[in-house]
Amino acid sequence: MRQVFSSQRIETVEGVAKLLTEAGIPVHISNGRSYHSKRGGQFSYTEPVKAQLQPAVWVRHADDQPRARELLREAGLLESTRPGYASALTFTSPQDDAAPRRSWAWRIRLILLALIALAAVVMWMRRPLPPPPAVPQAPAEQAPPADAAPAEEEEDRIRIQPVSGG
Repeated sequence: MRQVFSSQRIETVEGVAKLLTEAGIPVHISNGRSYHSKRGGQFSYTEPVKAQLQPAVWVRHADDQPRARELLREAGLLESTRPGYASALTFTSPQDDAAPRRSWAWRIRLILLALIALAAVVMWMRRPLPPPPAVPQAPAEQAPPADAAPAEEEEDRIRIQPVSGG
């Protein structure tokens, strides 16, 4: 027997075993499901399992191994170990796609911020000007400055109101 695939997820191993069995390749699953395992819904990649304890798919006949590996390569589950034949498996994360969207979002935010600043400047420029400060008038009874000539004659005015007859 030869091991062709292993994974921490038992569901993935069972799916690979089903794929190979449907292709006519007899397989064996090691460390599969049992009543002893606690691998059901409590699986986590943050708690790695030792390689010897991971579920694995084994091909029963060594002659079937090349065909099994070819099927796994076609399904994108296995990279080629031959130099020059490896199709680079690239995995994209959601973070890679978020960067361009984030840049558009930042552009829109900056444009909106510039428009708000422009509106504030226009409103500030169109504000009504405050009235000029009132200059306090000096009272008329102040003494004239020393170098000014004295007034020659002062006029007294008297206002007489006519009496209404009746």
